[in-house]
Amino acid sequence: MPDSWLYPALGAAAVIGILTFGIPLFLAEYFPWRSIYNQRHGKPTVKTESYKGRTAMITGANGAYGSRAAKIFAHRDIDTLILVDVADSGRVKKEIEDELTAKNKPVPKILIWKVDMMTFAGCKELADKAKRELKDGYLDHVLMTVGILSFNRRESPEGWETSIQVNYLSNALAALLLLPLLKSSPSNPNAPVLTFVTSFGIYPASFTMGVPKTGSYLKKLSNNRDGLEQGHQYGRSKALLLYFARELADRVSAVYTGKNKVTINSADPGSAWTPLTAPNQGMLIPRLIMNFGARDAKYGAAALVNGVSASWEEGHGKIMQDFDTATFPPFMLRKSGQVAQQRAWDETRAEFEAKVPEVKAIYELLERK
Repeated sequence: MPDSWLYPALGAAAVIGILTFGIPLFLAEYFPWRSIYNQRHGKPTVKTESYKGRTAMITGANGAYGSRAAKIFAHRDIDTLILVDVADSGRVKKEIEDELTAKNKPVPKILIWKVDMMTFAGCKELADKAKRELKDGYLDHVLMTVGILSFNRRESPEGWETSIQVNYLSNALAALLLLPLLKSSPSNPNAPVLTFVTSFGIYPASFTMGVPKTGSYLKKLSNNRDGLEQGHQYGRSKALLLYFARELADRVSAVYTGKNKVTINSADPGSAWTPLTAPNQGMLIPRLIMNFGARDAKYGAAALVNGVSASWEEGHGKIMQDFDTATFPPFMLRKSGQVAQQRAWDETRAEFEAKVPEVKAIYELLERK
């Protein structure tokens, strides 16, 4: 037949097109392998030599990243270190004291605060405690490492799926309530920094992040079922947090100006096998993905400390990685991502103002843009 070559040629062209354009586009959307690969082999070191005279707060201080970040600050002359977690952080405090004493280094003032991140009241209690106990009025660095990974759906006392509650809502509320307390000490040449922790898990979760035409966006993500959606719930909650961080940074830019600047950013520590990620060992695909990118948690902690130490110029509103800033995921850069961000911001504000009236004044300040 005269056209017998046509269909094989079209098929070959389709295969070439998929290999040339389709797969790279798919990976860019759902699996940023090059970034993950670079992080696995990256060995960042902490840029700041001394934190003398400064105060740093770390939430999730018992975790793999939080505890290591605390030790980094302590070994670099931090004046006051606030360890915040749902469990007592006495073990981390003792390890810091023992390590510094063994090296004949001064031991910083270490405060241990417990917080219930499953409730809004717990977030308010954290901010109230900071107001009472930070009598010198300085809070230079806030690193929000607290988070959970849950493969089975449960609800918080506030009525939200627990990943949405802890990883998103509670981190967001605590940040808002701590925002007025951020102030650089005299020894700190940069603006104070509040850093959220983000994750590449946002990428594969993105195809489940669509905004509904009607009804609540947050409720759609929270009222999920066990299975595929719950498996991506960590990434979904982190995506909401990244939306929030970007919106908050934009609003802070317009309000906190001049000497009152505050740096809001996110930091990506990469992957590591930790108690949080240990459940992935029992699942083939998550285990393979983790093994592709996992590195020693000390490097992730160093990346986080660099993020929460960044100057306003280099870090505000950005995602900090090992050696540079990273772009936002593709779905967040599209117009639909801007719509989703605004929906998430508005619905979150309504939830917070209904249950934590004190936050209304902060939102009103941030509206002056």
